Amino acid sequence: MATVHVIGAGISGLACATRLARSGANVVVYEAVGHAGGRARSFHDDILDCVIDNGNHLLLGANDSTRAYLSDLDASEMIQEIKPATFPFMDLSSGERWQVRPNGGLLPTWIFSRDRRIPGTRAGEYLKQAYRLHRARNSDTVLGALGKDSALYETLWQPLCRAALNTDASEASAKLLWTVVRETFLRGEEACRPWFFHKGLSVALIYPAIKFLEANNAEVRFNARLRGLRWDDHKITSMHFSEEMRRVGVEDAIVLAVPPNSCNAIWPNAKAPTVARTIVNAHYKMDKTASLPWNAPFIGLINSETHWIFVRDNILSLTISAGDLLAEKPNREIANLLWPEVAKVVGSSADRMPAWRIIKERRATFAQTPEQVKARATTDTVIKNLFLAGDWTDTGLPATIEGSVRSGFKAASQALKAIRNSGANVAD
Repeated sequence: MATVHVIGAGISGLACATRLARSGANVVVYEAVGHAGGRARSFHDDILDCVIDNGNHLLLGANDSTRAYLSDLDASEMIQEIKPATFPFMDLSSGERWQVRPNGGLLPTWIFSRDRRIPGTRAGEYLKQAYRLHRARNSDTVLGALGKDSALYETLWQPLCRAALNTDASEASAKLLWTVVRETFLRGEEACRPWFFHKGLSVALIYPAIKFLEANNAEVRFNARLRGLRWDDHKITSMHFSEEMRRVGVEDAIVLAVPPNSCNAIWPNAKAPTVARTIVNAHYKMDKTASLPWNAPFIGLINSETHWIFVRDNILSLTISAGDLLAEKPNREIANLLWPEVAKVVGSSADRMPAWRIIKERRATFAQTPEQVKARATTDTVIKNLFLAGDWTDTGLPATIEGSVRSGFKAASQALKAIRNSGANVAD
């Protein structure tokens, strides 16, 4: 019976492995460190003495692959739907607050309602700029396609670029942003509904996957760092780990579900992006349960260093995307810089900063510029039994959880197809 060797137990690797196990395949997962989850996991922080996520993530109703993944794992109850779709914002310079509220149906009639659209904007601006985005070339940045004269640049396009692409609008791919708009705002309110990880990332995405794999006789090996691959006649023949060498059967398949820098090191022939962007996350532990305006679970900020604030119980978690410059500052300086912004939003004293924790995810995503988007790899390779997975591969989506899951599903499908085409059995 053929075996599929999945290298990496991040979201894409787990999505691939669980889909393979669901098909009855023999699966072995290898993870370089002692835990699964990669850049999307929870952990107990000794400073705050509680469990926090290493990054803040939202799903949207349009994220069909991730919702299918959660359904496969019987973990759908681990995310909380916010309906109707509502996106709260606050301008820290003026104190103005508003909510973007898409409407039901495929026609975005919400842009014609002052109560639903961004203050100071007109319906015609949305239509004109959406058309420009749709017509953008592969080489266009968002700034190049749209300009920055419209109020929408700072209040819609820039926050959307940072949230979905982790790249500033001045250099972000306009084509990739159009994909986001097409799959959400142009599919109606239900597709835009935020789904909030109200119990944390690991209990939704990671622990159920490990449990599922173990229940389906898959093997998960931690602290197994792959150093290199050997091949002959266009097929991988052996995998070389830090502690051992493992031969690959003639009917086996390998899925590399690792970050692009790791993929380039393991498989030099891979086509992978080489430039990354940082996300800075800050966590503040309040004395009691915290609340945001409208009692929302998150809020976007304009004219601030902070981009988004999420709340879970008494923890306020901040996200600063494309945060390479901010990440150069010492952690305490970052905490002191961000706390007054949080205090203004939640009505706390700026002079009394609570316990805090700063997390710098240096290679959170690849830089989603037109140049780096062109460097994304396809799932298949010139090696017949080697496949690639990861949010950096050419999914057509930004580097998000949805992109990770979709890439894992695609790699699983192609690995199974290759095994079947070789005449081998997938399951006993």
